[in-house]
Amino acid sequence: MADLDGLANTEYLVLSPLEGDTPRPLWEIAEAFIDCVVGELPTTEQVAALLGPALASLTAYGLIGVRRFDAWPASWEQGADVVDLGSDSRCVDIWSRTRTRDVLVAHITQVGAEWL
Repeated sequence: MADLDGLANTEYLVLSPLEGDTPRPLWEIAEAFIDCVVGELPTTEQVAALLGPALASLTAYGLIGVRRFDAWPASWEQGADVVDLGSDSRCVDIWSRTRTRDVLVAHITQVGAEWL
């Protein structure tokens, strides 16, 4: 894990819905964020632009793990680790509930749980 002094607000927005031991597809993280918005709701494009970089940094810090699944729900072990999210984390449709195939799912690590 890289040195980490604290979390950015956007990183906390991604990490906090993962509290507990339940993996969450990215659309659930997006919906948790949208549920807290006051005023005009963000588009899926805006959610991806805001939360995508935070997802990538949390993965790089080792605070969360991300796996790719053919379909969701599935057992965590059935997914393939996504080590370098690159542009995947900013792809709009992975943050949408309409995505039924090739689903990215995040799970908090022990290190991540200690940050909450």
